[in-house]
Amino acid sequence: MEQKAVNPRNIETVQQIKERLDQAKSIVLIDYKGISVKEDTDLRSKFRENDVDYFVAKNTLIKLAAKDLSLEGLDEHLLGPTAIAVSKIDEVAPSKIIADFVKDIPEERELLKFKVGIIDDQLMDVEQLKQIISLPSKQELLAKVLGGLNSPISGLVYTLNSILQKLVLVVNEIKNQKQA
Repeated sequence: MEQKAVNPRNIETVQQIKERLDQAKSIVLIDYKGISVKEDTDLRSKFRENDVDYFVAKNTLIKLAAKDLSLEGLDEHLLGPTAIAVSKIDEVAPSKIIADFVKDIPEERELLKFKVGIIDDQLMDVEQLKQIISLPSKQELLAKVLGGLNSPISGLVYTLNSILQKLVLVVNEIKNQKQA
């Protein structure tokens, strides 16, 4: 039996997918059916603003790329139309962007459902992705830490400043008494 020749374009596409997935901190597979062109354009714009790579590919080609990169656990989720959101910078950005985007769309449309995600080489199911989305962003956490560190210092500065103000008032009162 003759084996079907592999289309050279598919080999190139698999290589491109591998390059996009390689060294990713976060990979999220999404069921994207039912999204309008305008909504897709808006979503892609939000992804670009946050340095997230978003693309659609054939499931068989994604499987080949994932196999070459040793990304396990994706095959069973590669059913139906699949879009991929990849971030090489922020682990949570793709999931948060999708969740924020879906909030503005009526629930009955059921757009952009999570299939599965990989965050820091850990396979995450839909429930785990939803838990991660509920966490504050990295910037919010850093702001809270810096606020916590800054609070005692601010209190010390305020206390020292009030002591100096009282000292100035006392010295000024002594001066007024001696002049009188």
